[in-house]
Amino acid sequence: MVGPVFGTPRMGQSYNVQDCSYAVIRNGEGKFAVARTPKGIVLLGGGVEHGESEQDALYREAYEESGYRINIVSRLGFASQYVNNPAKGRYRLKRGTFFECELREKLGPPVDDDHELIWLSYEDAHASLIRPFHKWAIEFMR
Repeated sequence: MVGPVFGTPRMGQSYNVQDCSYAVIRNGEGKFAVARTPKGIVLLGGGVEHGESEQDALYREAYEESGYRINIVSRLGFASQYVNNPAKGRYRLKRGTFFECELREKLGPPVDDDHELIWLSYEDAHASLIRPFHKWAIEFMR
């Protein structure tokens, strides 16, 4: 997996590698689907669990976070980000695969009840996303 790397690793710190899949979804009005979470604004998606493909993880995560079924249109690219959380003693290198996706049918409320699907303009999404590698991904679809 090759692509840009965001964030700064701490010298001497070991990192847990977490493979992730994320959806970049734009509607007919040019707005982007993002999730409002207690941590901030993020793209739909997250960690790939053991035995899951990147695509299956994205289908699961998108449903859990939005209540929608998605359709994967194409792979946009790869990027990684160092995430340092010294307060919790967590240090991760998130290796993300980003996909252009479409929302399909609403299956029900989000499983993650602290996530809310919202639509933002490119400018608002780019300014609000808390992860630089998520900002990088929406730049493909500007």
